[in-house]
Amino acid sequence: MGKSIGARLLCVAESIPPCETLVDCGCDHGYVSIYAAQHGKAKRITASDINRGPLENAGREILAAGLSGKIKTVLTDGLRGIEPHDWVVIAGMGGELIADIISRAPWTKGECTLVLQPMTRAEVLREYLYREGFEIRSEKIVTEGRHIYCVIIAQYTGKKDYLPYEKYISRAALSDSQAREYAEKVLSRLRFEFERKCASGAFSGEEKIDGERDISSLDEVVSSL
Repeated sequence: MGKSIGARLLCVAESIPPCETLVDCGCDHGYVSIYAAQHGKAKRITASDINRGPLENAGREILAAGLSGKIKTVLTDGLRGIEPHDWVVIAGMGGELIADIISRAPWTKGECTLVLQPMTRAEVLREYLYREGFEIRSEKIVTEGRHIYCVIIAQYTGKKDYLPYEKYISRAALSDSQAREYAEKVLSRLRFEFERKCASGAFSGEEKIDGERDISSLDEVVSSL
């Protein structure tokens, strides 16, 4: 089990403190759920997935690990039909999909904490969280192979104010040892996309102003790291 989880999912799993209940949404092979059970992270764990194949794979991994009595598997779309849990893990999906899953589970604005690991478009997820009143309490940067990822820990507080750069890297992440490398890669992508849209005439005047503002704001952060 330890050899399969990888640095990305290990960072996700280690972000979970001891708790009563945990749901691993989009569990795939169930590695986070298994790690959490093996390390006493939660008393009750629900591993869910929308696809039957991955969920059956997770079931086999859970059985092989001798953890069938600690982890329940559920076939469902996102968090649909899942009762409120103390901690929610949603990892390995695009930022847009993670935001959509949270939006369809109003109980996530209650007494629960989210551990989120977007594979793409993390800025869409962060902006959604800020707009909906979630506060990013922690953000870790983790490298796996040639790729660099973020792991976001968020909780609903009702607070909605944020600076333009915080869509791309949260204040909570700025103290991370890999913050500069992560922010530089995001800034490089932003500049590339901005120049391409400018060249194609795809920007409206307001969108261009917003794009220039975001690049300038993130550039200042990178320079300060």
